[in-house]
Amino acid sequence: MEQSLQAISANQRLAEWSERISSCRNSGISVKQWCQEHEIAEKTYYYWQRRVFQALTAQQEPYFARVPVERPNGRQEVAVTVRIGNAEADIYTGADAATIEASCRALKSC
Repeated sequence: MEQSLQAISANQRLAEWSERISSCRNSGISVKQWCQEHEIAEKTYYYWQRRVFQALTAQQEPYFARVPVERPNGRQEVAVTVRIGNAEADIYTGADAATIEASCRALKSC
């Protein structure tokens, strides 16, 4: 029972923080100015924001979408297939480093 009370309390805090973050974002003023007007330390605001985003991310299940790559000659060649755990991704010839890195990170999160 103690854990369920803790979970309720944590969810209430997240809901409050989410409302405050939404209020700040919709205010049309900078975070710094909003924090000053509401007498909240900027560090505290960013802490709330990070915790809310972490909670939202944890609730979402990862998913993948097929992203076709158009080549001038119309050919697509798989350079390598990366498998991590039960997930896999084909990396096509000409893929940039950022795409490869993002794909590997996504596979690790599965």
